[in-house]
Amino acid sequence: MATTRHPTTPRVTPGIELGIGTVAVVVLTIMLASAPLMLGLAGLVAATIVGAVLIPDWRYSLGLAVITYFLFVGFIAGDMGMLSWRGHDAMWQLGAFGLAYIAGLTLRWVLHAPPAD
Repeated sequence: MATTRHPTTPRVTPGIELGIGTVAVVVLTIMLASAPLMLGLAGLVAATIVGAVLIPDWRYSLGLAVITYFLFVGFIAGDMGMLSWRGHDAMWQLGAFGLAYIAGLTLRWVLHAPPAD
């Protein structure tokens, strides 16, 4: 007899999804390391949105967003892994990542919202 999974049971452990997302973001960071700053920002902001949509637990998706931001600051905006915040630009970049995370949560809510009766 086949067993059925309850609809609220998560597919996999969210920590595993965080690990897979982290590996994907590290690979993306390596690919974008020699790209212009705006392309690197756009790529990692898009990764933040995708992470917030795909990881069902908001705490783990927020963790991925923080990891993505620090990778951006360290390897794309900074020099060779040195975390360096450059005043006004850093605030705009942090705002971009924050808005991307909120946009990802909103998109996940829209995609998974029950249909209206």
